[in-house]
Amino acid sequence: MVDVAQLATTMAAAELEKPTGDWGDKPAIPASTVAETNDSAWLMWVEITGGTVTVVAVDGVTTGRTSGAFFLRPGSSIAITYSVVPTSWKWFAL
Repeated sequence: MVDVAQLATTMAAAELEKPTGDWGDKPAIPASTVAETNDSAWLMWVEITGGTVTVVAVDGVTTGRTSGAFFLRPGSSIAITYSVVPTSWKWFAL
């Protein structure tokens, strides 16, 4: 049986821990083709802009896009293939 009050308290506490804005603890942009894992506890919206990007893969699957927003579950990975490093790499918790 679930204690609803305790569950609500736990969920509220977790929400307070969730990062706001561009996540300050996000990883640095990895080297071209190197996968970076979402090691946070939150679903992340990763926004990639600029540079000369040819492939963005999430969990090893090519997305068909080279910029924009990509969703990463906790434990999921993202890899960017580029010849010029992207100018922006922002992570937002959802």
